[in-house]
Amino acid sequence: SEDKAQLPPRAKGRERRRQIVDTAKRRLLAAGVEGLVLREIAEELGITHGNLQYYFATKSSLLEAIFDEEIVKYTDTMKIALSATSTRQGRLATFLDSSIDLLSIDEVRLWHILFGVAHQNPELAAVLKRENERYENTLCDALGEIFPEMHAERRSHVAQMIRMLIDGLGITVI
Repeated sequence: SEDKAQLPPRAKGRERRRQIVDTAKRRLLAAGVEGLVLREIAEELGITHGNLQYYFATKSSLLEAIFDEEIVKYTDTMKIALSATSTRQGRLATFLDSSIDLLSIDEVRLWHILFGVAHQNPELAAVLKRENERYENTLCDALGEIFPEMHAERRSHVAQMIRMLIDGLGITVI
């Protein structure tokens, strides 16, 4: 492993950003949004509050980074599953199974936290809306690969229904 002092500035910045996001995610899972205090995260990492704000100016921007990362995890898993088989039925089954399987990971609680606070916080409601749209767009693209003859409007409607189904299942996994 490279010595941190030997890393180029951009790599150091990526590493610091990664440390901040990982620490914030752990704190968010442990104590919810109220437990996500930028000054405390900075203190835990041994950096100044100002240095943390260089990477994430606000709690909302840090939360956005966390959920952007989580949605990529979900969509990448879906894309990998989609390419794992070639039959239409197999592709659809592995695609849906991959989404359902992710409901068993600990990080699904992050979404419960976001759902719980989004109705009280317009910034977090916007994050939830954006992440849902990203997820639905990935679902639409996947449905287009599985069912190329399906009209775009229908794919969008089915993608929305699948997202709501997965959300509902996610709530029951608590």
